[in-house]
Amino acid sequence: MTKKNIFIGIASVTLFSACTEEINVKLPNSDKKIVIEGSIENGKFPQVIITRTIPLFSSVAGTTVTEFYVLDAKVYVSNGIITDTLGLVIDSSSSLGLVYQGSTIIGVPGQNYSLRVEAADGNVYNATTSIPFPIPLDSVWWKPQPPHDTLGFANAHMSDPPGLGNNYRWMAKRPKDRRFIAQNGSTFDDKLIDGKSFEFAYIKGYDATDNVNSEDNDSDVERYYYRKTDTIYIKWCTLDRASKEFYTTFEAALSSNGNPFASPTTIIGNIDNGALGVWAGMGASYDTIMPTP
Repeated sequence: MTKKNIFIGIASVTLFSACTEEINVKLPNSDKKIVIEGSIENGKFPQVIITRTIPLFSSVAGTTVTEFYVLDAKVYVSNGIITDTLGLVIDSSSSLGLVYQGSTIIGVPGQNYSLRVEAADGNVYNATTSIPFPIPLDSVWWKPQPPHDTLGFANAHMSDPPGLGNNYRWMAKRPKDRRFIAQNGSTFDDKLIDGKSFEFAYIKGYDATDNVNSEDNDSDVERYYYRKTDTIYIKWCTLDRASKEFYTTFEAALSSNGNPFASPTTIIGNIDNGALGVWAGMGASYDTIMPTP
């Protein structure tokens, strides 16, 4: 064996040894953070969901209710004149079913609202928002998507008022769905549509927290479509800038979840003292798409 071959053999052994070497990686334990998801809508009481983050490699099934939910916080909402103390209630139409809800203040377009959360550990979290005046959709309808004639999307026509600064969010549900769902990409501003009238369409949303209707998503053919026989309730919201920034960055992070090649997205919230989440004011208007004969 030549010296050259001996060198190649040694190098190969070294390479394969390196490939099979066991590597132990110690991941740092991240502190649990408070997550606050609150909103106040015109004509409705404020609602706030408070939870804690779960470590990346922890088992959700092994997490107790008290480890996940924050049930001992003091939550206040003020319109500058009245302060409403929110209490825990069960609400099946919310994302997690258990919310802090007000009983005194009802949302009014054009007004500002402050949120104060006092945690049992002494930390205090604050945020402010406003409810923009609703900008209703002009019309809504169901439209088939070829080659299908009984499956299609929810369509709408809107007219954006002149002047930059309007922000929108589309949400929809059927009678069998327990809550309104916002699809990814359903939150946007008027930078490209200022003062314009146009049509747009949205697919059927998927509620990851609803196990009852999960069979709707078993079929690849119908996963993103509404049926011709569906009644579709539309919730169309105008938002302030901070609320829009949260939902657009949240949707971007959600759409890249599990993709190792996606650029990391920072979710931009509007709550202070290191809490995650949003305190959002929503100017909502409602429409209904009736089944097509």
